[in-house]
Amino acid sequence: MKSKSHFQDKVIWITGASSGIGEEMCYQFSELGAKLIISARNEGQLKRVNAQLPRNPGSAMVLPLDLEMISDLAEKVINAISYYGKIDLLINNAGIAVRDFAKNTSIEIDQKLMNINYFGSVALSKGLLPYFEAQESGHIVVVSSLSGKYGVPKLAAYAAPKHALHGFYESLRSELMDTGIFISLIIPGIIQTEITAHAVLGKGENYGKVETAFKKAYPVEKAVRKMIGAIEKRKEEYYVGGPEGFTLWVNRFSPWLLRRLIRNHPLKKIRSIKEKLFFWN
Repeated sequence: MKSKSHFQDKVIWITGASSGIGEEMCYQFSELGAKLIISARNEGQLKRVNAQLPRNPGSAMVLPLDLEMISDLAEKVINAISYYGKIDLLINNAGIAVRDFAKNTSIEIDQKLMNINYFGSVALSKGLLPYFEAQESGHIVVVSSLSGKYGVPKLAAYAAPKHALHGFYESLRSELMDTGIFISLIIPGIIQTEITAHAVLGKGENYGKVETAFKKAYPVEKAVRKMIGAIEKRKEEYYVGGPEGFTLWVNRFSPWLLRRLIRNHPLKKIRSIKEKLFFWN
């Protein structure tokens, strides 16, 4: 007889659930018996994911939302809670990437990414906090990035909100000590998703291609399995991905060296360093 999972009957709200890491989380949490609320902008894609859930297909509650519409998010929180009467776990996963130099990126795109990747997450979390406090439990998971730890060329508008997430949630965590509310910051490396295909250029044009580094990257199924393990263990911060994670170590001890290693063609440089140091292709 299969043992009951930690997430059995837990209510989990996943944003960015229509593709990539969020989509895979839907499938794996479904397998573990969770009750899902799935959100993204594209309702059609959410319905596709819902229909493909491995346990009880179609059982998730579909709640379309646009994180850029900050003023709508308080109502979305109320809607989410109304489905099951509670939420145990919020996974702030939704986001958008950029691929352009800072000097070529309009301030409107900087604001767009800050709204979607930072303020949207913060608004949902703040909306849920009174409910978490009332039930004396809750877990907020934030899917960040290596770009939340250091910046590389063509990612300034993406790195800014990711850095902001760390500052906000690390401060919030200290405020919530001994309340029963936990916060986990997950730091994915280069994961095999189509995030770059959905990225924008500096004036808002669609980037439209999956970069080679992501085609050969760490498998999303394996990454999500490890993320879920870290969430179950209530890890405060957890890196998941390939050996590009060594850059976190380099940045910690010598930010000067890291900047010089990756200042030109960072993804190619990281891949080259991986192959030389770890003999992995």
